[in-house]
Amino acid sequence: MSLLLSSATVQLFRPPYDRFEKYDPALTAVPGALPGAALIWWIVDAERQQDEFDALRDRPYELPLLILLPPPREIGRTLPLINVIGTLHPRAVLPVGAFGAAEHLRHVLAAPPPALAEAAVEHLRRRGVLPNRTVRREVHRILELAPEVPSISKLARRMYTSRRTLGRHFAAAKLPVPSHWLQFARLLHLTIHLQNESTAVFRLAARAGYPDGFTMSNQMKRLIGYRPTEVRQFLGWEWVVEAWLRREGVV
Repeated sequence: MSLLLSSATVQLFRPPYDRFEKYDPALTAVPGALPGAALIWWIVDAERQQDEFDALRDRPYELPLLILLPPPREIGRTLPLINVIGTLHPRAVLPVGAFGAAEHLRHVLAAPPPALAEAAVEHLRRRGVLPNRTVRREVHRILELAPEVPSISKLARRMYTSRRTLGRHFAAAKLPVPSHWLQFARLLHLTIHLQNESTAVFRLAARAGYPDGFTMSNQMKRLIGYRPTEVRQFLGWEWVVEAWLRREGVV
């Protein structure tokens, strides 16, 4: 991101999520430097904030965006931006009263999307990682089935295909092998539970089909570089996807 953002209308929100900070793009010069961070954009005047809009469109993929709307009496000045904010793919669009409520925004950041598989595939599509409809459909199905199937053989049967066929599709798209996608998808679902439940790690691991919490923790560290205790502190799921893509050498 080459531009900006000096205005107080763009804020950085990161652990421990108790305050808002002026956003310095230099902080994100190194990918993965801000796990769990998000950008807060307070829309107040479309004419003055067009440059901010353009810059936020090119923000790092691991930074979700929370957009805060002005009071109703001031909405007229922001309509040109409000009409196109969907192109920024914001995590949430909230009333202005949420701006001062760090705890409320913390819950928004931790909350799972209504359909995790769909949201993750859309993120990967925009990222340019999934090059064709076939692999997008297969990754979507892997993400859907991951909480129920612990092995790639069972996954292939549930998808009414073979391991070889899946492997051929992913190899042709220059993607990690399907078993890696399944391991990652299981951990992505666990990320949501870790951030939204106080259940002990070993219980979540058992519920997800791991033999114990130690095994799950080691796999999480290997796949994304973080332990479950850290995943609980760094909210959101986009940074988890990006961490795994880097570990796999995809980006």
